[in-house]
Amino acid sequence: MTQHPDISRSPARHWATRRTGKIGAVVLAAVLLVGSTVVPATATAPSTSRATAPADAVVEHVPAAPSGQGPLDVSVTEISHPVATPGDKVTIRARITNTTDAAVSGTVAQLTVDFLALTSRAQIAAWSDAGMLDPVHGDPIDEAVPKLAPGASTNVSFTYDPRVPALQGFGPRRLAVSVNDASGRLGIARTFLMYDADGAEREPMRLSVLAAVTSPATDPSDPDATEIELAQQAAEGQRLDGVLRVAEDTDLSLAIDPNVMGRASRSEDPALTEWSDRMVAAAEQTATYTLPSHDLDLAALAHAEVYATGGRSFVRAPRIPNWAIPESWNRSLAWPADGVVPDIETLGLAVATGRQDVVVGGGGLAYEGYGTPTGRADVATPSGTARAAVTDTTLTEAFVSATDLSEAGYESAAGTTDTSAEASTASTAAEGTQRLLADTAAIVSQSPADPPTVFIAAPRTWTPDAAAAISILDTLDEAAWLDTTTLDRLLRQDAQNEGRTPLPKHRPAKAEISPNDVAALEHARDAVVTFSSVAGEQRGQIWRPGVVRLIAPLSVAQRQDPGRRSSIVQQVLQTTNELTHESITVVPRQDINFITDVGNIPVRVRNGLDLDATVTVVLRPDHPRLTVDARSEATIPAGQEVDVQVPVRAIGSGDVQVTAQILTPTGAKITDNSSFQVRVRAGWEEVGTWIAAGLVALLFLAGIWRTVRRGKSPYRATSKDVEEATGTSAEALEPPPTTSASSVAVPAE
Repeated sequence: MTQHPDISRSPARHWATRRTGKIGAVVLAAVLLVGSTVVPATATAPSTSRATAPADAVVEHVPAAPSGQGPLDVSVTEISHPVATPGDKVTIRARITNTTDAAVSGTVAQLTVDFLALTSRAQIAAWSDAGMLDPVHGDPIDEAVPKLAPGASTNVSFTYDPRVPALQGFGPRRLAVSVNDASGRLGIARTFLMYDADGAEREPMRLSVLAAVTSPATDPSDPDATEIELAQQAAEGQRLDGVLRVAEDTDLSLAIDPNVMGRASRSEDPALTEWSDRMVAAAEQTATYTLPSHDLDLAALAHAEVYATGGRSFVRAPRIPNWAIPESWNRSLAWPADGVVPDIETLGLAVATGRQDVVVGGGGLAYEGYGTPTGRADVATPSGTARAAVTDTTLTEAFVSATDLSEAGYESAAGTTDTSAEASTASTAAEGTQRLLADTAAIVSQSPADPPTVFIAAPRTWTPDAAAAISILDTLDEAAWLDTTTLDRLLRQDAQNEGRTPLPKHRPAKAEISPNDVAALEHARDAVVTFSSVAGEQRGQIWRPGVVRLIAPLSVAQRQDPGRRSSIVQQVLQTTNELTHESITVVPRQDINFITDVGNIPVRVRNGLDLDATVTVVLRPDHPRLTVDARSEATIPAGQEVDVQVPVRAIGSGDVQVTAQILTPTGAKITDNSSFQVRVRAGWEEVGTWIAAGLVALLFLAGIWRTVRRGKSPYRATSKDVEEATGTSAEALEPPPTTSASSVAVPAE
């Protein structure tokens, strides 16, 4: 049979809408309520209902119905025997709530059970989707309802003996709890009584459920806020805590973003690290799959034709260091965004990156035949064959609507952690259980010899009511015709050759990031990886955080707010440009005089990184009168400036404009060009030396010539001048000669 469309991203809202009934029924109900004083009750009551409201029934104020369901909200909260057998007396409890702003009194609750078994999923869907005023089947059992003030609720209880109408065979029966007054029906809940009269052994079908462990949309500029929000979601009663509790007590399969676990494990919040330890332990007890780090949006990359598969590509983006993925976790799963049909391009990219097991939801690969096939299909892609795990949309909708608190009890944008009683699901756990039992029973009835394996994928936003989810899965596992199991059982099976609706070849979703933005992020990623070579063996300290920052806009979670995502794209591109082009720069300088044939020109380089950087400095003159002999490589200490000497040679004289560039060790340009002027005067150094030497020689000779030319000076003092000045002869002034003892004359013999 034709598959029903898949749930939207907010399945609770969709389920609630389906329960409200047909638009025509809404209009008719409003007319009946307004005209209740003139229209007899028999004109609007369902044809099979025998009971009438008491004669003194009074509606104090004509209530305005808030929705097509009617002024009273009715839900079945408990069925004592999810699978009834002969001899059981089944207790059915329901909750009735006045959703209007006026009191309602004089109403009667009625239970009806049809004795005919439903044998197809189409019949089950028709009963579940019926409008408020559509007929019910079976003899009613009445219970009086007390007066309800605005917003008030009450519980009613019925006891049903299946032997009374002599139910036969195996299968679900239509069960309804409605509330009526003199004007007609004011509200109804439709579910199923599962009855097994023969107790025959049946070959069980298998059902697996997959849940995601992913983080909310992150802002790379505020990592602290990201960790706080992750801690909030892992807090008691919140999304990640609910997934953990269900995984600990059931066969729930897990698809985990490794980056979430790495961030939680290194957190300084003890509650978050405890959650991480428990999640790792729970993952060891079930089938666990890793998603691409940061839950990458594969469809966006595929439609931008980004097929990089290198070790530093987005598909293999780094996660938090010092956290290793356990060996038992499977790395072959790809999970495209929820709520849309993935196309061939998306599956092709998944296969190309080694993730050949692909979750296909959104109603994709719908079965075109009769019955329900096993949820495995092979899809041919340009990169190879994808092994698709196809979700059963109807079962997924029933399970999620009965267990998901996200619509009523959790708002990630506000960062709330409210766990008040107001949080509720679209349908009750009892209603969800009975719908799942009914659908699976119909599947087994249609294929008793070879029942299929079916698959439920809860959306990433699933915030489970853990108690309800555990109760439903335990009840399903206890059913004789059903085994709950893990996803690996399905993926190990061979695909059947059944006719399915083919996947589209190219169908981008409106919420995807644009290919232009993806290309810009990819270009920036290449720049970061290339630039990181300046750090040598420590390059990982540059490219790892750089790539993580760039991948933030590419996560599936960013689809929820495209406007915010666009701002993040611009932010991370600007930050990356500052890293790769402004962290290592040439310090501007004045013009240089170069007066020798061979020498060095110093280029001052500033390193703004926290790491030592090895760079190559290149000079590019605009005229051949100055040539560069070689490039110069230097290591600039972190946060410092260094003069790098570049050897050059002068061939002629003249002014030369020189451009300085800084390159990575691999030859990639880092900075924008920095220019300065060099006044080249080739050979001037030698000429200047000879000129200086000549000048010194000339000065020396001039001094000698001047001395010789002067002769004896007329101003020089004579002995006569001394005598006249002192009044003593020159001889008297001279000391008598002295003779040493050794020089005494000895007479000759």
